[in-house]
Amino acid sequence: MAGVVALDLSRSGIRAVQVDAPYTARPTLSRFAAVEVPEGTIFDGEIVDQRRAITAIKQLWKVGGFTTKKVVFGVSNRKVVVREVTLPAMAGPRRKTSLRFAVEGQVPIDLDDAILDFLPLRNVETPNGVQQEGLLVATVRSSLESTVNAIERSGRSIDAIDFSGFSLLRLMPGSQRGTQAIINIGASSTTVVISSAGVPQFVRIIASGGDDVTRSIERALGISFAEAEHDKVVRGLQGGAATPRDIDAETVLRENIAGLIDSIRNTFSFWANAHPGSPVENVVLTGGGSRLGGLTLVLSRALGVPTEYGNPFAPFVVSPKLRDTGIEQWALEIAAPLGLTLGAKLSAKDDRKAAKSAAKAAAPSRGAQKKASATSAKSAKPTKTEAKAAKAAAKGGRK
Repeated sequence: MAGVVALDLSRSGIRAVQVDAPYTARPTLSRFAAVEVPEGTIFDGEIVDQRRAITAIKQLWKVGGFTTKKVVFGVSNRKVVVREVTLPAMAGPRRKTSLRFAVEGQVPIDLDDAILDFLPLRNVETPNGVQQEGLLVATVRSSLESTVNAIERSGRSIDAIDFSGFSLLRLMPGSQRGTQAIINIGASSTTVVISSAGVPQFVRIIASGGDDVTRSIERALGISFAEAEHDKVVRGLQGGAATPRDIDAETVLRENIAGLIDSIRNTFSFWANAHPGSPVENVVLTGGGSRLGGLTLVLSRALGVPTEYGNPFAPFVVSPKLRDTGIEQWALEIAAPLGLTLGAKLSAKDDRKAAKSAAKAAAPSRGAQKKASATSAKSAKPTKTEAKAAKAAAKGGRK
């Protein structure tokens, strides 16, 4: 089976891993590359400077020697909204065409510029008949278009797009019993996914991440962002500051981390109050913002459950050629996009048929639906760019 390249976008650079035989029982990581990008090229996981990003992507392929132009990437930033909702029972094309109207007023996004997806979890009996409880995922269409545009203008094609929280769960599903939480600390946001037996039950996106901590140190000490980032990672939460400068840096670091941990703890408390019979039993930590010495220990104490870093490479065969590429140092960052390459693929024919039906039914509306989560990305009234991305993403959908 042809390979795909899992892409990670950050403020400082772009990382990419080629995965051969994706969507199979044992895919292989065969190539890796990372390139830096100028400040302002990428913000909050979204490409904002097309010209510089296109140059960087082309350079990335040259450095990595990738043999495929198919790309997968995850979406998780402050523009993504996840809500627990109850909707009328819908299936197939009917769900795609009716979702916008069913969730109107339930998300703080203009639905005329929204990409929506609904993951049904269970059927419930109500006075109005059988309805479905599940997770609604919404994001801003225009922000995703910018990234898709840059990738396609560089000569690549989109094979799959997914919400990073769900792709992480495919990567690290946990045991078939009990409740697990995955905490992904990104640059500008933190995603908490609580699951039972590998099925997502609860998602919260916290508008705080590793870059917020770094910027606080940058301002407090009057140093560059790069210096502040290095200071943060090296210092960690171990204590031991001696000089006035080190004491100031440590104070700022602890204050900011304390705020993030409080938000995570409040998320756990909300879950525990709503589901007293399903307490979180363990926490898996990922994301570049989690690179902080002593963080697992601090989180374990704050949350009252064991916390450990995830191993993003566990489901894969890792080619010996990758030993000297530096891939290990980026493992936490590339976890989410790697998750997109796991799981069974849906029939591309069925996906295209469903997308065609949805487009026909919703043609009068600018806000027609486009999938952005586990079932891939489609648009009901697409622009030329959206149509190309939706067609490619339909081939990458997974059950």
